Amino acid sequence: MATRAQLSQERSRLRRDELLAAAIELFAEGGSRAITHRAVAARAGLPPATTTYYFESIDDLIREALGEHLAHWTSQLKALTQLGFDGDMSLDDVARFIAHVFAVRGPEIAGLELAIFLAAARTPELRESSRRSVEAFESFAVATLERVGVQEPESLSAAIVALLTGTAMRRQSGRYSEQEEALLLTTAIRNLVASHVLGTEAVDRALAKIHPHPL
Repeated sequence: MATRAQLSQERSRLRRDELLAAAIELFAEGGSRAITHRAVAARAGLPPATTTYYFESIDDLIREALGEHLAHWTSQLKALTQLGFDGDMSLDDVARFIAHVFAVRGPEIAGLELAIFLAAARTPELRESSRRSVEAFESFAVATLERVGVQEPESLSAAIVALLTGTAMRRQSGRYSEQEEALLLTTAIRNLVASHVLGTEAVDRALAKIHPHPL
């Protein structure tokens, strides 16, 4: 049976987590300016003074909320990377998976993740966490590329992560429909993989046909 002290510690941890979750919800709605002590406490359904008990300042609360969210996202990517895969996987399978992800994770979610990452990357105390999240993202890309049979995919993974990030940004504009965005992204990934497999010399020969006399 848990002791009174243990129950108190668990209740305290849950309250802190509720405050961090409330801060992320407010961040999604209005950015850092929407995060105030009163607003966070109200969103969490807790007394107004609760935030000042757990966090020294509003900046401390924002850093903690962004850092926790980033750490959770990074751990999810690491878990996916470490999963064992059964059976073969093709680029077409990857394309269908991306289309599915776009269908269930709309531009609002993509925009929130991008905004959280950018805010964290601009915060000195969270830059190392931001770097680790990028590393986890690239490791996941490497694992996926290896599964489809791509050799030495490390350099390719960085370009694919950049594509995914750029797509997340463009989705916010509504320039293309979600179906079009998924198709544009998967086509770009296929082209990157093709050029990687063909090699630099083959790509150079193909480019020479477009402009045989470089400037």
